[in-house]
Amino acid sequence: LMTLHVNILINTCFSLPEPKLITVEEGSDVTLPCYLWTKEDLQLTQFIWKKVSQKTDDQKVFLYDNGDLYSDERPGQSEQFKGRVSHFPDELEQGNASITIRNMTRADSGDYRCHFPSIQKPQIFHIKLVVVGEYFDERVKDVLSFKDWSLVSTLLSSYMKGGREGGRQGGKQSQVRFKPWTFCIED
Repeated sequence: LMTLHVNILINTCFSLPEPKLITVEEGSDVTLPCYLWTKEDLQLTQFIWKKVSQKTDDQKVFLYDNGDLYSDERPGQSEQFKGRVSHFPDELEQGNASITIRNMTRADSGDYRCHFPSIQKPQIFHIKLVVVGEYFDERVKDVLSFKDWSLVSTLLSSYMKGGREGGRQGGKQSQVRFKPWTFCIED
């Protein structure tokens, strides 16, 4: 009975809502939205943006802490994001913790989280960011905005078989593999 209770508690505590999917072109800018539903003033609080990884440590994208930001005086921001991230200081009073990342690269694709650790009921917002480059044709770009991953699999498999030397690279067949919220093309 005790084990069952613990399992239910863990599932409740760690169940994550499906992230918002944002698709953006390589080289462009993107705004990652994050708003408190209470529209609480954020000027005297803390919020943290991280790029989350299952394989490596999370990357620190942006920190707002009572008016302090990542800078030379407050180190910690991941090199990948230095000089490319801004927030909306005039909208903090309305609960807006959104950020803009400039000059997107494929390496920026991934799962992002906006976290408010110091409010009474800590809140976490999830975003899945996909940066598409010139090697994707329009069929693939369009389908990335859908939630029907079986369609994504079909289109990517078709794309891989029709292009890139018939779906083979170095004599090996490419595979499309899916995990929750992600897909991978394995060569």
